[in-house]
Amino acid sequence: MKINLKSLLFWILPVLISFVFEFLFTDFRWFNLQNLIENLVLLFLIWLLLSFVQSPRLKRILTKILYSVFILFLAFETSFFYMFNTFFSASSLFIFFETNSAETKEFLNLYVDQKLVLYLLSMLSFISLFIVKPEQPAFYSKLNLKPVTRVALLVLLVLGLKISGFIIASFPFQLLRGSVSYIYETYKFSDLKLDQPLGHFENAEFKGDPTSHTFVLIIGESSARRQMGLYGYERETTPGLSQIKDELMIYEDVISSESYTIPSLQEALIFEDLESGTESSVIQLMNQAGFKTFWLSNQRPIGIYETFLTKLSKASDEYVYTNTTRWGSVTPLDEVLLPHLDKALADEAPKKFIVLNLLATHANYELRYPQAFDRFNSEPATPFPSEENFRIINQYHNSISYVDYMVSTIIDKVKAKQDKSYVLYFSDHGEEVFFDRDFVGHNASDIPTRSMFEIPFFVWTSTEFDSSYTIDFEAERSYILSDFIHSLSDLSQISFSKLDRQKSIFSEEYKVPKRIISGKLDFDVYFDNRNDTFK
Repeated sequence: MKINLKSLLFWILPVLISFVFEFLFTDFRWFNLQNLIENLVLLFLIWLLLSFVQSPRLKRILTKILYSVFILFLAFETSFFYMFNTFFSASSLFIFFETNSAETKEFLNLYVDQKLVLYLLSMLSFISLFIVKPEQPAFYSKLNLKPVTRVALLVLLVLGLKISGFIIASFPFQLLRGSVSYIYETYKFSDLKLDQPLGHFENAEFKGDPTSHTFVLIIGESSARRQMGLYGYERETTPGLSQIKDELMIYEDVISSESYTIPSLQEALIFEDLESGTESSVIQLMNQAGFKTFWLSNQRPIGIYETFLTKLSKASDEYVYTNTTRWGSVTPLDEVLLPHLDKALADEAPKKFIVLNLLATHANYELRYPQAFDRFNSEPATPFPSEENFRIINQYHNSISYVDYMVSTIIDKVKAKQDKSYVLYFSDHGEEVFFDRDFVGHNASDIPTRSMFEIPFFVWTSTEFDSSYTIDFEAERSYILSDFIHSLSDLSQISFSKLDRQKSIFSEEYKVPKRIISGKLDFDVYFDNRNDTFK
């Protein structure tokens, strides 16, 4: 078989350039070599598929299409690895599907730099040149194999990728796998009645006294516990909360079960009854217990699909979404929620449950706070010093400072009501910002870090609440958000048939569970056994 070297280079050179780019500019490891092998095998599979096409015209068209798709996939997976130092996975697809256009613009501002742009332009150049150049096969002579032999070879190559584990590096495989998973999850939620006022809680009942009660849950976003002054961080990133520290129950060892929003909050806010096969939400629990419910969100309600949280929020008596940005507009600051909070607090209902869903410290961090909170500009402490890292860390700390203002303001407003009240705050997941790893973000598909899962979790209670109810508070209790509904119910003086106080962090009956993250790792075992920077 004679080889057309020029044409062959058009196929192979982009693969080699991508490999060299990863070697020079990423945290290079075994996966990158595995990905190179997988891409070369995929090339051979494409040539093998094209060998079945007999029509010269159809073959030319298919060759150009398959080449373009292959290079685009190659460019995407290399770009993804460059930005996140991990391979693309089905989990990553969930993040992309749940991201709106404004968040996409912010994401690009954070991660795309000159090196990546030049790499992408080189890949686009290959595609453009291949499309306009006269068709020249990579091999002059045809593959002299019978069709049945070609099919067998095709199957053997695919099986080889599967058995060897190299298929995990395949972007087309992960794209297909992730798409099927996302469609399934979307279909599953569409069949659930999470947007209906009442759930499937048996014998849900409020056990408190008949006086006025106001309970507030604040859900943060991407906040790393160890970078908050409230938790002993060297920078005072939370001056407001630190000032009222003696009024707070601050839990020191709480983690999320996942490193990104939808699955983490799905586990935290949904009660799955395995016996009856039903799923119900915290909003439905509070509705059944006789509370008037409010959902106030500065997260965008609609992306490519209606999100899980939007469906859940519709079970509320009143729900408000303040973030309706489109086509890359800058998202509003969280303070736009405060007038809606004032209205909810003024409502005459004797028992109110109010959820505030903040944008908080969601990347791009500099868009999360006003100019008045641009407080940190000096060189921060980090094991991974660079001017760019310093800039991002300072912006992140400024955004934490703004969250501190928001939470402190909310507590002040609830305190002024003089009801039997609590304000409970937690973040949906953590964030890695050059603390445990030279990386910014929360994609834990490949190398998870503590910072991606360790979250702030604390409660303020009014003196009126304290005079009637007792909470068993132990700051050092290890806890995971997947058991949250039992804790919320216990704190809210609500009982239901399957309430398990052994899963409530506020109960004297509490028992520490095995804390599983990302569906497979024992958090405490995994990190305790590491002897590197993730320890």
